[in-house]
Amino acid sequence: MITDRDLDAQLAAAARVHDADLPPLPPAFLDELRAPTEVEPASVLAARQLVDDARRTRTTARRRPRRRTVVRLGAVVLAVAAAWTTAVLVTPGDTAPPAAAPPTTTGAAPSTVVQAPGSALTLVATEAPTFPLSLDPEPDGLTATFSRWGGTAFYPEPLVFSADYTASDGSRFLLRLFQDDPREAVDSGWSVDGTPAGTGDVDGSPADIRQVEGGGTSVLWQRPDGRWVQLLGEGSYDDRDALLTLAGTVVDRPQPVGLQFGLAPAGWTVGGYEESRSLDLVSDTDPAQVPLRVSLTGTPGPDVTVDSFFEGRSLTGAVEQVTVQGLPARLGLTTPDDGDSWLLAGQVPDGRLFLLLAPPALTRDQVLQIGEQVTVTG
Repeated sequence: MITDRDLDAQLAAAARVHDADLPPLPPAFLDELRAPTEVEPASVLAARQLVDDARRTRTTARRRPRRRTVVRLGAVVLAVAAAWTTAVLVTPGDTAPPAAAPPTTTGAAPSTVVQAPGSALTLVATEAPTFPLSLDPEPDGLTATFSRWGGTAFYPEPLVFSADYTASDGSRFLLRLFQDDPREAVDSGWSVDGTPAGTGDVDGSPADIRQVEGGGTSVLWQRPDGRWVQLLGEGSYDDRDALLTLAGTVVDRPQPVGLQFGLAPAGWTVGGYEESRSLDLVSDTDPAQVPLRVSLTGTPGPDVTVDSFFEGRSLTGAVEQVTVQGLPARLGLTTPDDGDSWLLAGQVPDGRLFLLLAPPALTRDQVLQIGEQVTVTG
């Protein structure tokens, strides 16, 4: 029987999928895919999974994406997995609410306004989140997305930044920044423990070069400030000389992540982002507080609309029809046994859907203010 390690290697070589690039698929989602009855479109499953992820946010901190539970389902699952990721937001107070209506499980419909208790949070203007490194000069013909994991009380894993530069022919390289030597971590999953393939030099620092299991070349070196940088190349970048040349162009110049919130509560800072489609804010004063999160998905279609995010949810009242950024949106407040969160589903001007999650301590108007301030560039 083929081992998990051999299977991972074969699939990674065929599909160019790596451990740090895909989010995990929970058992409930896998059950949907295996069901022998009528199969729902992948877009519907993706929307439902995004909401399921929202439920778990109340009790489980998000960890760096892993691949092991995904690869055995093949390329179709990979496409669905790419459709759902996570992100964040927050704001200040207005009026206190009337009593909440009995819990309902419903789709969108006009309703009386459901209001959570008044908020003690104060909204302030925010700065755009950035990725700390750039390449100078930037390679031509590549599209970059950015991720950050760990480094906060809510996400206690070691802080890691990662940029994914991809060409139209599938060639790509990952640029990662670590606070400490990733080779010292147990099962780090960062592809730093492959077959030794020599050494090199990056601005006077020795570089560890390795052939990665399943395909690819890794170059790892320590910077003068004590942090570590890795370049992991595939396709035309699966070449030590090409990667060493790129390594010499890495500079300390922040670049925008591409997803931003114009307003956030005072004392809340970036807790993480993934693939430039997800952004979390976490409370600096109350680390146990669930993150505020906004997530971008694909464009709406016959099977996925702003209403899809509320299917099967237990709400304190009917879903409210609202307008956010000039486009139809939906707002609801889930019951304590179903996440205890505000859900705001809408669209950004480029047409993509978003789901905003916020704690019930925020008011309805604050949640809408946050939704109005979500911006996407690139």
